[in-house]
Amino acid sequence: MRKFLIIALFALSCSVQAQEFLAAENDTTVLTEYNDGRLWAYRQIGDFVVGMTNYVEKDDYGKNYQILIFIKNLGETSALFDPSLVTSSLENKYGETEEMKVYTYERYMKKVKTQQAWAMALTGFAAGMNAGTAGYQTTYTTTYGAGRLPYTQVHTTYNYAAASAANMAATTQMMTLSKMMSDDKKTISQGYLKLTTIHPDEGIIGYMNIKHRKGVRMTVNISIEGQMYSFDWDVAKKKKK
Repeated sequence: MRKFLIIALFALSCSVQAQEFLAAENDTTVLTEYNDGRLWAYRQIGDFVVGMTNYVEKDDYGKNYQILIFIKNLGETSALFDPSLVTSSLENKYGETEEMKVYTYERYMKKVKTQQAWAMALTGFAAGMNAGTAGYQTTYTTTYGAGRLPYTQVHTTYNYAAASAANMAATTQMMTLSKMMSDDKKTISQGYLKLTTIHPDEGIIGYMNIKHRKGVRMTVNISIEGQMYSFDWDVAKKKKK
């Protein structure tokens, strides 16, 4: 199991801000270790080992707590992992607790598609405006009339070649943006936890996003076969030394 975990974590490694795990005193069900610079916490209860690490990730779609989850089935029967049952709460510096927004894959992709649609619409509007005005060229000439008084004449012409080039550039810009957005969705899809059956002696690993909010103590609850695996994390902003 350890060899499988190390390989999987190496494949998912990235440079991020990690959180500190808060271990309860005399808790014999939890084990912690560092892997690739991140602190992981594991609990073994019954037929399952559940582990996770917690860090902050910021991208074009917002700032989130990103949790990597590892689940190993040690039993003799298959079990269903349902990401929608993962919950989280956050305690602030005043001791108040609130529920966190945990994104399932479907929920997060809906957010991504909405933001991409807005970005595409705004980019398309700007590109269309630029292309629409690119063909018009204005020149100014100054002549002198009676009494040698100067006056300026404005001449506007339409350059079809410039307009065509601007339209081609706008089309290329939109196609490039569309390709980048498609690549983003593929990247998010790789490794994001979805509804999965875990067979005996099998394990899964993947990530989920939780909307970032400031606080001091964050609890993540992972449910497997009716058993809750809870992990507490210190998420208070650390002062730079």
